[in-house]
Amino acid sequence: MKLNKKKKLIILILAVISLGAFLAFLVLDGTGGKKANIIKILPGEADVRIENFVFTEVGRDNMRWEVKSNTAQYEKKHNLAIFDQVWVKLTAPDGKVFVMTGDRGEMLTDKKDLEITGHVVITADSGEKFSTDYLKYSDSMKKIYTDAPVVMESERIRVQGAGLSIFIDKGELALSSGVKASIR
Repeated sequence: MKLNKKKKLIILILAVISLGAFLAFLVLDGTGGKKANIIKILPGEADVRIENFVFTEVGRDNMRWEVKSNTAQYEKKHNLAIFDQVWVKLTAPDGKVFVMTGDRGEMLTDKKDLEITGHVVITADSGEKFSTDYLKYSDSMKKIYTDAPVVMESERIRVQGAGLSIFIDKGELALSSGVKASIR
């Protein structure tokens, strides 16, 4: 009888130690599952790929950038960042805010020039909303522009045209041609 009690006690102690070791392994290994890669090195042109990318910068002229995207790739050789499902918020020195979204974006990182394509929407903090197929931003000119068809909507007016220029630092907006407007 004593031998059976000793065997049972040894088995119980081994089971507790095994369970403890397993739990310690889970705690030290995170959740026990595969860890998500935050940064991936990719073959080909891209030097780095980042998922759930977020970038914030205040430039030398107090222009504030916030860039978010599902993924971002960086090609150092071309000073090029490529974004998937991009969201960009530009805050001008005078406090004007423009949020630009699109399916894809490319930024020349040395010049801070940006191009956004696919279902592009620009929303200004003053209430205007612009829709187009693609747009560009020139940091040196502080200009958002496109030559594609554009629809501008606000609470009281809808304007259609081709070509758009927004000079951020001057607060000027121009539609180039074929302008049609309707007041609501």
